[in-house]
Amino acid sequence: MPRPLPPLRLLPTLRPLSTLCALLLGTALTAPPAASQAAPVAIPATGGVALPRPGQHWTLEARTADGETFQTTLRLSAAPPADPGTFRADRGTLLLDAQAGTLIALDLQDARDGGLGLACAVRLNADRSALEASGVLASGTLTELPARLEAALAVLNVTRTPQQQEEAARELGLGSCALSVQTP
Repeated sequence: MPRPLPPLRLLPTLRPLSTLCALLLGTALTAPPAASQAAPVAIPATGGVALPRPGQHWTLEARTADGETFQTTLRLSAAPPADPGTFRADRGTLLLDAQAGTLIALDLQDARDGGLGLACAVRLNADRSALEASGVLASGTLTELPARLEAALAVLNVTRTPQQQEEAARELGLGSCALSVQTP
């Protein structure tokens, strides 16, 4: 069995990511939904596969490391995103980073009131168009979530198979999740 990389090797490459996570979580909490007059943003061609589009509904199914299960729906704003890849939703934000090959669903509705926030990070396929069925779940309070999301993204970065992903997530106290798009 291969030995996992020590955390110190991962963190230097992800330092800007922790700052980004904190900024994104802060923006998702404080920014109002994008105004309807925002200019459209170019999104990569998907070959018929559903990537985030304004007005879509995304279902997040999650299981925490403690075995607690959640199912929520993020209803994306009908307005085009003001920032490329940042789709405002009723319960949080959906973040598409086609260059990094990730899609992150942030459900922060309960966390705003002191409850649990959910961040589901999934890897895009090699052509940067289609979602894998499963991802890594980071959950916690608003203060805990940025570091846990950083760990979830690190798991996606260093694992190559679903089994490796599951083992690494479990080792770090992270959960599992899946995203699917619904037609409104």
